[in-house]
Amino acid sequence: MAKLDELKQEAKELGIKFSPNISEGKLQEKIEEHYEALERAAIEEEKKEEMTVDEIVKDKAAKARTMGELAREAERKARETKIVTIVDNDQRENNHTTSVTVNCGNEYFDLGQIILPLNTPVEVMQGHLDVLKELEIPMHVKDPKTNLSKVVMRKRYSITEEDKLIK
Repeated sequence: MAKLDELKQEAKELGIKFSPNISEGKLQEKIEEHYEALERAAIEEEKKEEMTVDEIVKDKAAKARTMGELAREAERKARETKIVTIVDNDQRENNHTTSVTVNCGNEYFDLGQIILPLNTPVEVMQGHLDVLKELEIPMHVKDPKTNLSKVVMRKRYSITEEDKLIK
């Protein structure tokens, strides 16, 4: 009986809840499970600490990038070129226009202003393409419910990437 009393005292100190009429074997199992859980938690905590150190190094490397480095990376991406065909979707002007003028720049870099031909494959920097992709124009469409005209916005230019420039 002394063994059961000792186990009950140990379980109380560990914060293990148990029935007052629990058997010695069951109480012993609960105490062992508690110690195993503590061991597993300690091992996982050590792993987390080791992983956290690695992650901290990676995070510091990622966070240590200055605004200048970020700007240079954005400029590098904006200067990449693609061969595309640009089509003007504005019905009011597309039978008259043969070129489009586009300017790409911000406070960190400037790609300059260029004039691009329409309906012809041409090599263009990604920054200029991004500007053209953002342009929208209003278009009037008939609303089927009210039978009145409503305004919707649509892309001004259709840009098609060319895989190869055929000679």
